[in-house]
Amino acid sequence: MKLIALTFLVSLSVFSHSNVHAVEFTNESEVGIAIASGNTNSKNINAKQSNSAQIDLYLAKFNARYLNAESNRVESARYLFGGLRLERELSSRFSLYLAQGFENDKFAGYDLRHSSDLGGKYFIYKEETYTWVTELGYRYTNEKRINGSHVFQNSIRTFTEAEKKFNANVSAKYFAEYLPNLKESKDYQFNTELSVSAALNSTFSIKTAYLLRFDNLPAPGTSTKTDRLFTTALVAKF
Repeated sequence: MKLIALTFLVSLSVFSHSNVHAVEFTNESEVGIAIASGNTNSKNINAKQSNSAQIDLYLAKFNARYLNAESNRVESARYLFGGLRLERELSSRFSLYLAQGFENDKFAGYDLRHSSDLGGKYFIYKEETYTWVTELGYRYTNEKRINGSHVFQNSIRTFTEAEKKFNANVSAKYFAEYLPNLKESKDYQFNTELSVSAALNSTFSIKTAYLLRFDNLPAPGTSTKTDRLFTTALVAKF
């Protein structure tokens, strides 16, 4: 792990002293809103933001997500995530990554979950219409819970994601992430999502997704181990 970190530092040093290359930016914004009034007053907001910048062999990414649900002015769900990630390509199929993430979910029992990731990424398939990537790495987590306690965890992170473009307008994506605690075998998390997108034009599309987040040892006071989220949203890519 120290060798990987050293490789990143050396790469960053070389990059900072190299010639300036053209930057390729991408943006993906997603929002879904449902508001009901009358006999039932409810509001549901789901928003995601993803930005990336490619500079030569380096890829920087920013990801954020916000979810809020209220019924008759009583909040029933609130989730917030923000993360930064840096990748360094070593070959056409393999790269190293560093990432920092921050989460807030009071209904899952924590005020702040800070995670630090370090690992490798490998493309099993890398074609225009089909990609399949796997990742293996280490995660350190510092979790501040609602009851005031702090929990520190060391985990292995395994991740896989596949995307299939059926034609110019329709595509599907699936990912799965498994995070076993290195000290406690019963403490593990599993996250997975399946989504389908249909393009409206070159910029906008409609996306339907089903997300599942499972924590086998959740924070004390949590009512369930599994959170599920089904969304339909408008997506803008440019």
